[in-house]
Amino acid sequence: MVQVDGILDRLSRLANELKLANLQPQLAACRHQLQADGGVEVAVFGRFKAGKSSFLNHLAGQEVLPVGVVPLTAVITRLRFGPVERANVRFQNGTVHPIPLADIALYVAERENPDNQKQVTRVEVELPALKELAPMAFVDTPGLGSALVHNTETALQWLPNVGAALVALSADAPLSERDEALIEELRRHTPRIVLLLTKTDLLTETQRAEVLEFVQGESRRRWQAEFPLFFYSIRPGHAALRHDLMQKLLLPLARQHVEAGREILRHKLLSLSSQTLDYLRVGLAAADQADTARQALLARLHTEHREMDLLREEFSGLARQWSAAALEASLTRLQPAQADLQARATAELRRRCSNWPMRLPALLEAWRAWLQAFLLRELTEVSRAQRPMFCEPLHLAERHLARMLQAFQDRLNAQVQAALGLTLTPQAVKLEAPEPAAPPVDVGYAFDEAFSLVARCIPLTLVRRPLARALTRKAHWEVEKNLSRLAAAWQQRVSAGISELVAQALQRAAGELTSLEQMLAQTQSSEPDLRRMMVMVTNMREELRAN
Repeated sequence: MVQVDGILDRLSRLANELKLANLQPQLAACRHQLQADGGVEVAVFGRFKAGKSSFLNHLAGQEVLPVGVVPLTAVITRLRFGPVERANVRFQNGTVHPIPLADIALYVAERENPDNQKQVTRVEVELPALKELAPMAFVDTPGLGSALVHNTETALQWLPNVGAALVALSADAPLSERDEALIEELRRHTPRIVLLLTKTDLLTETQRAEVLEFVQGESRRRWQAEFPLFFYSIRPGHAALRHDLMQKLLLPLARQHVEAGREILRHKLLSLSSQTLDYLRVGLAAADQADTARQALLARLHTEHREMDLLREEFSGLARQWSAAALEASLTRLQPAQADLQARATAELRRRCSNWPMRLPALLEAWRAWLQAFLLRELTEVSRAQRPMFCEPLHLAERHLARMLQAFQDRLNAQVQAALGLTLTPQAVKLEAPEPAAPPVDVGYAFDEAFSLVARCIPLTLVRRPLARALTRKAHWEVEKNLSRLAAAWQQRVSAGISELVAQALQRAAGELTSLEQMLAQTQSSEPDLRRMMVMVTNMREELRAN
């Protein structure tokens, strides 16, 4: 490892010498892998509700991570072997607090720690049950999108630390467009990507074979490679799936952790050296040009910098439009659901009211309890079923901003091509939509208290029919009102996600400009040093490939 250590040091010195700050996350990730002394971190990724936390709990043999309808915040949770069960919370201010395992949800669950208000960096858990998998560590990431950008800066800095990646795919939609985008990004950081199809108890053997054929076919088409795929279920009667995963993947990886760690580190260093070479080529092309051509290009880039405020205003204006349109669109598309709920409320009210007390005050209390339970149950289901619709504006914003950012990069590349005659390697534009957690269903309704008081004096026989009509109208109104409240709660979360996307796009644009300006500042006097650096990095790559 001394040789690899030396390569990392040399790449780090080059990045510092060239002032390429945007390479620092990759450098930090390589140091992290080197200091792990051959250990491997297996990060579990996947969309919200893909079964990541349930899988890790099942692997550990106990309920450690919170699961259910409430997703995680942007807090990384790391599980590894330890002789005693314990958990530590690391905060953004650098402090570390021990906590009972039962309190983990207080720091990683959205309900207990909304938007990571407690400023948690990660939670680290040690379990004796993971002894046979030592020294591997398992990293539970929040749902795709939210996992990597709910706390955008922390997540993007952590992503390069991926050792091996276990991508959880849901049986109902394996290898979606967002799964493919995640795999594309992960390929830059690790050579070990494994697909885990969760909830496979929902599939027949024939359906499993069809899924396997589909996933492998898509992998060959997209990447000219097939990633290992394992089926998994936490349901009783599927122990053979866990045994298969352990014997064919996890235990061999644990036994060969030193070799696996070196392979991962070499992969990261090759990716880092490739990026460094790209920047050196830009700098060398700039140094070879006449000063007037180089200065003209720098002037155009400086203009782009000054116009970043205009780009920021354009992005922010679009974000406001998308956010405002989200609520109106969701309310319109919820009309069928509203009509259906109102009809069901009418039917259920008719069935139940005959069993309620005959005294008016008691009947009203029974109606209130029924309506509360009905709305909580039905609106929770609406929130679950309509999640794709609520999040649609977020994904539209993601695609639109990615296209705008790609156009921005294409414009910069065209300017470099015109001034230097150098064609830059196209960079994939990837913005991760932070798909939000579902808002809690909070039913709120009011009733005429004055009527409730007078009701004690009114014989029920005199008002039964008009009261039934009034309670039905009131139930219909409460359905409409609380559906609107649910849509508004979703809109607020989607708007926050769009704002994070805008910030991410602007950060990418500013970073691209800064890196190009830094390399274009090279002059002819820098040419010998740049050529020496290119030879050095090329030799490093040959050394890495030879190992």
